[in-house]
Amino acid sequence: MENEEASVVLVGSLNPAIFHPEWLLRHGLISKDDLDGAKVDIVHNDITKFSLEWLKFDVTRNKIYARTNDPSKYTPLKDLMISILKILEHIPIIQMGMNRTFLYKIDTEELWHKIGDNLAPKKYWDFLPHRVGLLSINVGCPRPDTLKGGINIGIKSTKSDFCGVHFNVNSHVETQYLDGEKEIIKDTASILFEHWDVSLTFAQQSCENVLKKALEL
Repeated sequence: MENEEASVVLVGSLNPAIFHPEWLLRHGLISKDDLDGAKVDIVHNDITKFSLEWLKFDVTRNKIYARTNDPSKYTPLKDLMISILKILEHIPIIQMGMNRTFLYKIDTEELWHKIGDNLAPKKYWDFLPHRVGLLSINVGCPRPDTLKGGINIGIKSTKSDFCGVHFNVNSHVETQYLDGEKEIIKDTASILFEHWDVSLTFAQQSCENVLKKALEL
């Protein structure tokens, strides 16, 4: 594996201007060292973007997107987002994504083509000109638990300095919705606490299973 990333996405009605590294420090969510290393791109009523050494944080009026590519910080990312949700408990969050991405380096171009051929067999595309190849595919399924939402897996081929396969696994949860005429409001912080580790493990196992099967066929 060349690199990976975990992220939390929250969808709701937000005020980007309040999100600043100094705000996180005041609430005890990051350290002084984190603040000293922070890079603030913009803090505005419509959008906020900043980064710490281990975290990238983007906020718009309807979405928070927080992510890290350091596996040792996956738990701190979860803890940070749970704390934010508790501080801003009055903010309605309607959806959440617990996401993980992977970029796998494939040893040879021949194996890279084999993966693409098995995931999207060329025999179904023989009416097209030569050199047909997989660019990307997306697969979805219902959640394996009692939460409302779904699992979405995106796969795309990459080729730069090496041949690679990129996976994006989105564990999507509806946290506020109508069930008939009844409005359901879930505790987003509790869901994140209970399902984060399971979601990350499921994502990695899913990607490894797909790669293994695509190489065996």
